[in-house]
Formats: sequence, structure tokens, C-alpha cells
Amino acid sequence: MQDAFSLNLNSSTRESNMDFFGVFDGHGPNGENISTHVAQNLSDFVLTDYLEDKTSTFPQSIESGCLLLDSQMKSSQSLMSSDGTVMGGSTACAVWMLDEYIYSGNVGDSRFVLSYNGKAYNVSEDHKPSSDLEKLRIESFGGFVRNNRVNGSLGVARAFGDYHFKTRTDLGAHQQLVTAVPDVRTVEIEDDIDFLVVASDGVWDIMTNQQVVDFIFNLMRKKVPINQICEAILKNCTLPINPSSGLGSDNMTVIIVVLRDFNE
Repeated sequence: MQDAFSLNLNSSTRESNMDFFGVFDGHGPNGENISTHVAQNLSDFVLTDYLEDKTSTFPQSIESGCLLLDSQMKSSQSLMSSDGTVMGGSTACAVWMLDEYIYSGNVGDSRFVLSYNGKAYNVSEDHKPSSDLEKLRIESFGGFVRNNRVNGSLGVARAFGDYHFKTRTDLGAHQQLVTAVPDVRTVEIEDDIDFLVVASDGVWDIMTNQQVVDFIFNLMRKKVPINQICEAILKNCTLPINPSSGLGSDNMTVIIVVLRDFNE
């Protein structure tokens, strides 16, 4: 199991409190340790940047925090293998709720979806190497996409770690074949938002955004507790495993955050 998750409620910011939650999907030989490390540290890096740089907006701090954490991880002794390198990587789909807004930072192919009056909206952007923008970026800086993978190897175009794809010292973080630059989105909290779902890609490989929202609605109307709904989603996505495609065999994590009672 190389997934990790993080929940941190009521952290102090400049003016008020903040809630944080995220899903982190590790890959490679050290993926479990990297995803855990990112889960434990990402929000602290973002919050530190926001508190120390009085001119920074929260979305700016999300990007700054992601890039600083990724940079420092490269020399982290706790993540190094015996040859002194950090191998493997992790995606991150992180969400901060602050005042009247929801801020998200996505690196990789986990996904953040919200239910708005029962309709699913994909807030984050999947960073697949085969997507037009990611493929163009990869090819522009000397790489290629084969079999929907960066240089025929890595199945995500953005990730923490994976430093063998970040070797161009003449280029910035945004220009590496694999980058930790997040896709940052801001959503105003409205009364019509039912709930949020953050899950790793194994869930979205099996169910569409709307199927997940409908699935949750159906069980919530039956008064099924949220933790059991999470378990039901994962059971639905893991059984049976498709032997030809491997779908249903991925590590999977899901977080549901309910914002309003729609049983009234």
C-alpha cells in the first residue's frame, strides 16, 4: 500500500482557522515513504510560506510550498536509498478550507470532485502524460510520451520526487519533464455544495465523477455513516479485479467531506 492521506483540522492562519485534507499516491521503489512524507509535511510548508510572506496569497503559497517541499526532499536522509539517492515519487491532491473558500493543489492524477446540488464537478486537473498540455510540455523540454508514459516509463506527468526526471539544471522547476508544480484552483463555498470527494486514481479508473457522487447520495439517503460509504466505494472499485487490464488492483484511498445536510 503506497497511498497516504492527511487530515488536519483547525490550523491557525493569519486571521482564522483552516481545515486541510489530502490524498497522496506513491509509486516506485520508495513510494510508500515518499507519499507519507508529503502527507505529513505539505500543509506545514504551505502554511509557513503563507504566514511568513505577508504579500503572498494562499494560492501562491500552495505553489511555493509544493516546490520547496519537493526541493528539500531530494536531500532528505530519511528518504534516501543506500546509494544516496531518493527513488520513486508521489502524487498529491490536497484541499484547504479557509474562510469562505476552498483551495486545492493537485500534483498528478489523484482527483478532487465536488457535488453541487447532486451534480459532479471535477475541480482538479489530471496530469496524465498523454494530455495535450502535459505532452506538449514534456516534448518541449526534451522528453517524449510513449504508451501514455513519460519517456515510456512514468504514468504521471507531475509528481513529488522522481528526481531522475528533474535533472536539467539549466531549467526551472516548471520546465522539468516531471514537475511538482501544482494545478491550483479556488472555489467559493456555497450553500449548494453537498460534499467534496478526494480520491486516488484507482477509484476514478473504475467510476466516473457522477457515478461516485450518485453512489454517495444513495447511501447517505439511507443514513449510512460516511466511513462505511468510503469502504463501500473502495469495495465497489476493487472487486472484481479485471485480469486483463489490472483495473481494480490499484492502491485506493478516498476522503469524503460533507458540507450540508441534504436530507432536510
